[in-house]
Amino acid sequence: MLLYDECRLKVPYERKFLVVNDTDLPGCYGLVPQKRMEDTPVFYSSPQPCGIVQPHSIAEIPVVLEVQTLGEHRTSVVIGVFGDERNPRSVVLQSTGRLADIYPVPRLIEFGRIPALQPNSQTFTLFNEGLVPRDFRIETVCKPHCYIIEPRQGVIPTRGKIPVTITATLDDTGLVADTVQLFIGNSLWTTFMLVAVGTGTKTVTDKPFVPELSLGCQFRYEHYSPKFKPQPPKEKRTSLGYSAFQMRRFKVRNGEDPATALRESCDPAQPLGAEAFSILPQSGVLQPGERQQVSFTFSGHLNTTASVTALCHVEGGPTYEVGLTGEASHLSYSLSQREINCGFQMFNNLHHSTVTLANTGKIEFKWMLNLSIAEQHLPGVFVVNPTIGSIAPGGKQVLKFFYMPGVPGAFSRTFQLKVGDLDPENICLKGETFFPMISVNLPWNIEGNEKYEQLIKHLQQYSQGKKSVEQKKTQTPRTQILKVENVKPRVPDSGIVPNTQLQIKMVTMLIEEAALELQEMLISHLPNSFPDKELCQSLVKVELPEYVLDMGTVRKGYTERRTLMITNPGRMPVSFQVDVSALQGTGFRVNLDQIQSLPHRHTIMLEVCFESAHRARGDVDVLLPIEVPQLLGQAAGWAQQQMSPAPSTDFSVLLQVAKGPTYNIRLRATVLELSLHLSGQGLEARLEFSPPALKMGWTPQW
Repeated sequence: MLLYDECRLKVPYERKFLVVNDTDLPGCYGLVPQKRMEDTPVFYSSPQPCGIVQPHSIAEIPVVLEVQTLGEHRTSVVIGVFGDERNPRSVVLQSTGRLADIYPVPRLIEFGRIPALQPNSQTFTLFNEGLVPRDFRIETVCKPHCYIIEPRQGVIPTRGKIPVTITATLDDTGLVADTVQLFIGNSLWTTFMLVAVGTGTKTVTDKPFVPELSLGCQFRYEHYSPKFKPQPPKEKRTSLGYSAFQMRRFKVRNGEDPATALRESCDPAQPLGAEAFSILPQSGVLQPGERQQVSFTFSGHLNTTASVTALCHVEGGPTYEVGLTGEASHLSYSLSQREINCGFQMFNNLHHSTVTLANTGKIEFKWMLNLSIAEQHLPGVFVVNPTIGSIAPGGKQVLKFFYMPGVPGAFSRTFQLKVGDLDPENICLKGETFFPMISVNLPWNIEGNEKYEQLIKHLQQYSQGKKSVEQKKTQTPRTQILKVENVKPRVPDSGIVPNTQLQIKMVTMLIEEAALELQEMLISHLPNSFPDKELCQSLVKVELPEYVLDMGTVRKGYTERRTLMITNPGRMPVSFQVDVSALQGTGFRVNLDQIQSLPHRHTIMLEVCFESAHRARGDVDVLLPIEVPQLLGQAAGWAQQQMSPAPSTDFSVLLQVAKGPTYNIRLRATVLELSLHLSGQGLEARLEFSPPALKMGWTPQW
């Protein structure tokens, strides 16, 4: 899977994936061209679609992707291999089409390899495609002291752009990554990445090095230091100065001394052994009762072993022997899995997975594991325990991942593992979450609600002019269950949302907004505690617009019927319950009150009747709630135990039904009582009706 994350519509984004050839023969590969249709949601292509990968080597295929429609997309691309045409390779491109009138280009600022402690600059551009000027501010998250941003803040004109220059002066070598935050007004608008590789050295002095440092003539045993002042170091900068070596009264010699002070246990290897060890200090003076620490350093070639004896001579005293052995090896470890497939699960439930890290080498190493900096601002709760430690040779450490995705849809998080001085390695956690959802083939009434009106306006702007989605053929009904794709009622007037697909997208956007508002509370107690059940449950308590069913005018004594279609648009079976108690004494009634496990994309009929016989003349207005319960897994307590100093090995999941989202249908009808009056003289007659006008309302159109 190749992740493109959030993509602006019709803007090209490039990623690369690798073709690995583990065989002894060269291989020929090619990316199969895309067959594009008018309604294809994602376009992809490659500037280098084919090539040859040599034996036991890797080749790269760049793929340029352009998202055409809003929402999440999984696009399969096929790679053909010469000589194995029957088994083409498949790769999934995961992307999400987003709306954005203010955005940076590019979203990844790459400095490449640059010298540490020296300024280097890169430029990106801020675009504003909106209709009003917008204030902006730019900040870096991790090392703001390393970057100069010009301009750091300002105003982006209407339909204009602002070039921005970032000058980096790295204070470290190796891979450096930072997150750039773009604020519009006082709100965080978006984030993007900055990466560089620092090269060279972090060491500076106030004078240049010279081939020789002359100390002049000095008395023996006197300590002398030249006048050499190290430059005060900045953060994480190493300062190097000179110091003179003082003669001392004890000596520890190496094997190069004519007296053979370093004796090798195996004579033929003596020169190698002597060169592998260094001793500091090699001589000195000890006052009575005083101690001196001596350090022994071993540095040998990979997979070599050395054993020598160091001799410590005391003037006028004995000679002491110190046995030294050393072995040079490399760090080696293994992971039980590098990609955790979380499967399909409820978006606000707490889940867990484990990965085992093992030391397969001969050297104890330290390790560190943290969520990628670039993903720490994303919604949800993703925690690993422990985050640091050390493992002896042959030892193992179980890494426990706890996560609550927080929003529906596909998710992916990357944890970076750093073992010793080896290059970091990623542990990916991927899955997809769902939200218990139903849709009714009725319009929404959002008139007067500014929040809903703005959301639907953005969605409608990108749906106008698009080819309508072709309705799939329906299946034969089975026990009142029918498989449908989309049913569109007639639009009665302004302030009404009739399109079912727009409704579903709007529900998802409302849930995402609620999750982002609660994000700070969700992570406020990490890493010591997890969000409680009530807080997680609040993610589904989203206020949704009301469906509207207007039965129009019904003559007193008559019964009016309408048949509604309730569909499960989600990926998992859903249950719901109609609160029929709300209809008592209103004249309305329905033909069912509870449905269990309605399958994915299946529909059930709900008949609504209005009997006017026992209702007084006038309007009837009733709110009918439909509750969708949620199944919760209570794993939070177990997760809390695992974070404690003495974790329990017992694990049980208790499942309970909690209150989920509520969908409301506004039922309306007007009771009409006709009265006839005759008046006039002779053959002239006049009819009068009460009321004088009939309000017919509107109903779904099938």
